[in-house]
Amino acid sequence: MACLIKNLLGLTSLKNDDNCEVLPPIVRSLVGSTLFIILMAIASHLIRV
Repeated sequence: MACLIKNLLGLTSLKNDDNCEVLPPIVRSLVGSTLFIILMAIASHLIRV
């Protein structure tokens, strides 16, 4: 899970000692946009209530 968060934030470097695999850019963008849509849906629901 920590590897996924590091990959999404772009904190992984090429010389990392962790055994993290670097995600392809398309996967990173899809996961990031999905998280953004979910957070915006939650925020809009909280604003309406």
